[in-house]
Amino acid sequence: MRVEQISILLRNEPGVLSRILENFDRANVNILGLTINETANFGELRIVVDKCALAKDILKEMAVSYNVVKIIVVKLENKPGELLKIAHLMSKNDINIDYIYTLASIDKGALIAVKTWNMAETEKILGENHLEMVDLDKFGL
Repeated sequence: MRVEQISILLRNEPGVLSRILENFDRANVNILGLTINETANFGELRIVVDKCALAKDILKEMAVSYNVVKIIVVKLENKPGELLKIAHLMSKNDINIDYIYTLASIDKGALIAVKTWNMAETEKILGENHLEMVDLDKFGL
């Protein structure tokens, strides 16, 4: 089961992120998780939101270019070694992890976003190992 993540290339200058977040706030779009990676001239913002279609409309209105990538959201217990399970499974199955970041914590657990080279195989492996993949709409976030 995959979740939409919005990736936005941001100019690396003051106020760019703030304008996007202000528009999301006005539209009551909740950010469930995000990460920003920096380069000299740009930053890449990756976000998971509760109202993806609305967020995309806002970005279009702002003339902000973005792309949508499907990720897998996994529910883990909030204790040492849980993320290691994912890393070991992917390594053992020769799947490279492109990136991982955390989302909102819930019910004494944690949600993580995972993007790999082989998403279909990743879903299969996670399911076979009884790791819970989350559909955010059905999860109530």
